[in-house]
Amino acid sequence: MLSSKKLKALQPYIDIVEAHKGKTLGSVFTGLGSKKHAHFKKGAGGLIIENLLGLQNNSSPKADLEDLKIEVKVLPVQLRNLKAKEPTQIKTINYVKLAQERWESAEIREKIETVFWVVYGVGKVGGKFVSQDQYVILDWFIDVPDEETQEVFRKDWEEIRSYVVKGRAGDLSCGMGVYIEPKTKGKNNRELTNAPDGKGGLIKVSRRAFYFKKKYTNTKVIPDLDLPALNPATPGVAGGHS
Repeated sequence: MLSSKKLKALQPYIDIVEAHKGKTLGSVFTGLGSKKHAHFKKGAGGLIIENLLGLQNNSSPKADLEDLKIEVKVLPVQLRNLKAKEPTQIKTINYVKLAQERWESAEIREKIETVFWVVYGVGKVGGKFVSQDQYVILDWFIDVPDEETQEVFRKDWEEIRSYVVKGRAGDLSCGMGVYIEPKTKGKNNRELTNAPDGKGGLIKVSRRAFYFKKKYTNTKVIPDLDLPALNPATPGVAGGHS
């Protein structure tokens, strides 16, 4: 259940998203004072939303609204079928620290206790996704996972951790987990970092992060969105239904 304290803290962000519904990320980018948006690098959508909400981009293990343990996430949704375009990153995995954690005090919990989702629509033109500047802001959603869902999170986390403790971090796969998966990060998955070898030493393995699987956002977030009637004239929308 969402506390009144958290709701009051989120109200300014809700108002901002409401005021920008139906706008493209390109127009939001320009409205923030940027002069051009012809090319958006991967992840630009999330940075734009953070700037719009007045949040700082950082790699902190703490939640975005740290005192209240509220995380802000962006979710691109395919307009063609109203499904998540991709998994959503939660946090980078520190293998050494993970091996020493217990679920009760695990860092990841601050990122998944309460999530404020900002959702934008992604259309296709000629069979290809439109550029990020044409993504259209659709809605917001406050996600407070119930005990049953948190139990699934725990089991996923513990499965991932067990591999790391045994020195098998290199065997982790995005096929693991029900709601949370360990997905590789970095260019060509070649960036390496330290992980326990299971014998008291260290090995080098590919960097990974915890991600919400598409199964999670498709079943726990998207069905509860208050989506507007999609206007075919809206940039990116017409392609979404082609």
